[in-house]
Amino acid sequence: MIQHLCLINFNRELDAATQQKVIDAYNQLPTLIPGIKSFNCGMDLNLLEGNYHFGIVAVFESEEAFKAYSVHPAQAEVIFPVVGELMAGYTTAQFAL
Repeated sequence: MIQHLCLINFNRELDAATQQKVIDAYNQLPTLIPGIKSFNCGMDLNLLEGNYHFGIVAVFESEEAFKAYSVHPAQAEVIFPVVGELMAGYTTAQFAL
């Protein structure tokens, strides 16, 4: 199994409604993309200064499932319309479980 971490910074502060739209968009992915064993995402709690604004933690059944996720059309169709204009940058990491 593959653990995937993604941390996103936004280019502005998001109001509560926009935060929920971002969360709702990402939470659609497990229903649209096969091979996702678990998926959690949310806004940073601001417990430490300098944190990224949003995080995703997902587990994939295999490396192939992760690679399919990373290029799946749902990324462009579901995520980009909501997050595209808001994203200032991101970083990711994957490791074996």
